[in-house]
Amino acid sequence: MVSINWDKRSFPIYFELLSKMGSSNLDEQKTILSEVLPLVNNYNVCVLGDREFCSVKLANWLCEQKVYFCLRLKKNHFIERETDIWLELDDLGLSPGISFFLKGVKVTKTLGVTRF
Repeated sequence: MVSINWDKRSFPIYFELLSKMGSSNLDEQKTILSEVLPLVNNYNVCVLGDREFCSVKLANWLCEQKVYFCLRLKKNHFIERETDIWLELDDLGLSPGISFFLKGVKVTKTLGVTRF
């Protein structure tokens, strides 16, 4: 589902029922977002992704689309806080109810992702 947030309210503008159980995959996410992004291209857009939208590949695709985003990452992802110093998110001391905003960090050692 894609919603517009305005004045602390969320209004659904697009959704698609998938013919399967479980989470959507990257191709499905990109297809849905590709339908909606042209409709809101005159606005500042920030994709807020939770749980199933924790894909680093989705983050790279959103960067290519020049779309702001905030994605919840799984605790086993690594970030590069300083050059060649990688930390697993689980080691940052997060607990339920606590959140961090990290800007301009490399995410995951294995996929060679650029900073976001």
